[in-house]
Amino acid sequence: MKKIKSTTLALAMFHFFLILFFAATVQAEIQEKVQGGIKNTTCSQFLKEFQIRIQGLKKVHKGMYNAISSSLPLDRIDRYNRHINILDGNLNREVKRIKGLLEKLQQQDKKCKEIAKRLSPDINKVYEIRTSVHEAIFNSNTSNYKKLVEKLGSQVKSLSGKL
Repeated sequence: MKKIKSTTLALAMFHFFLILFFAATVQAEIQEKVQGGIKNTTCSQFLKEFQIRIQGLKKVHKGMYNAISSSLPLDRIDRYNRHINILDGNLNREVKRIKGLLEKLQQQDKKCKEIAKRLSPDINKVYEIRTSVHEAIFNSNTSNYKKLVEKLGSQVKSLSGKL
């Protein structure tokens, strides 16, 4: 008889907590829709994608920095260096992706547009630096390339700090 009472009590408590769980879940979904949570999740998804792209930029910057720090005398920083060209292509790809994300973010709601407005100057500076890096490679201007890589690193740090 004692087992029947404890089993019945356990089943009753299980059903009670199950009902409470589903009620809380439904309430949370209703509250999220009322507060515009769907739009906020799109902004947060864009910000997560920005963070991924900035990590990619950091990796490219690290590769560029290691290339200029290399002590090998055969390393040339010009258009004939395959490693430098690959890094330049990677930088170009990452910057284009970030620009595309910025354009998509500007097409979202008001909150997303404010975030895009805040990030836009830094992204434009990174884009300008990318253009200058490409020119420095084709002009074989090693000293200018080194300065631009350092400038790119500080800009990427600034951009990641704003997220």
